[in-house]
Amino acid sequence: MTTVRTMAQRSLAIVVTVLLFVGGWTLVLQPLYGLPVTAIERLNDTRFELARLQALASESGDLTADDVDRLEQSVAPLIFSSPKDGAAFVAAVDSLIRSANVQLLELRTADPTKVANLTRFTIDVRMTASEEALIGLLIAAERHRPLLLIERAVVTTTASMIDNSSTPVSAELRVSAFAGKNDQPSEGEARAR
Repeated sequence: MTTVRTMAQRSLAIVVTVLLFVGGWTLVLQPLYGLPVTAIERLNDTRFELARLQALASESGDLTADDVDRLEQSVAPLIFSSPKDGAAFVAAVDSLIRSANVQLLELRTADPTKVANLTRFTIDVRMTASEEALIGLLIAAERHRPLLLIERAVVTTTASMIDNSSTPVSAELRVSAFAGKNDQPSEGEARAR
């Protein structure tokens, strides 16, 4: 009886030791083993970005002030005129949705973010629509000026959609636009001067 008990205790000790080793590897050593791999990948990504930026800098080093002005003027129709145009962006997306005959379920705006000299506006939209109405909305968004970017589009259908093309689809869109810096003072700033 004591030999069975001793064997059971030894087996339990071996199982606990193996579990400790496996747990130690999983929780401590494996993440430490992966850190150098992650660091090497980040270093390679950074080197690639540096090489790309150096190539861009060497190409753009020959730009004159007139070239920069010409580039800004060519981009101006594609962006909203002021970083304070968030309401105009929301109104543009809202008018597209209303004109496309889709049923709006949710419209969420995100805080504007700075990207270089531009301000980025973003809206998440959830809706249901027929395929034709959704395609019409996407075409209208593509033709819209200032430019509206659809960064993400998730369209889901029901199983019966295969049988009936008039069944509405659910769509989630992330729409973004950019605004440039406004060199013109606003009316309030002009009065303050």
